[in-house]
Parts: sequence; C-alpha cells; structure tokens
Amino acid sequence: MPRQIAMYLSRELTDSSLPKIGNEFGGKDHTTVIHAYDKIAGALKTDTDLQAEIDNLKTEIQR
Repeated sequence: MPRQIAMYLSRELTDSSLPKIGNEFGGKDHTTVIHAYDKIAGALKTDTDLQAEIDNLKTEIQR
C-alpha cells in the first residue's frame, strides 16, 4: 500500500511519464503504476482515513 500511495502521488504531483515513474520505483512496468493509481483513486472514493492521509502527504510534499 505505501508504494501504491507513492506511485499515486508521483502521478498526481509530477509531470513524469508512467514508464519514468515505474523506473524510479525499481524498474516497475508502467502498467504497475496504472494499477497502483487506479487502486488508490478508487479507494479514495470511500475511505475517509485514506483521503485524510493523502491530503496530509500532499500538504507536506508541497511545502
């Protein structure tokens, strides 16, 4: 889950391509990044704790 959140945030907060993000996470395929993004985006629709955690992480990263 932490790696999926990191991939989600990488996609949300950067202009990096899917292959570049995957490469930065140990050579993962771009489809792994897509899966991680979709999984976290889906969970954010119903999980208020995850929403709060993502918001907190975004705030810390953007400082």
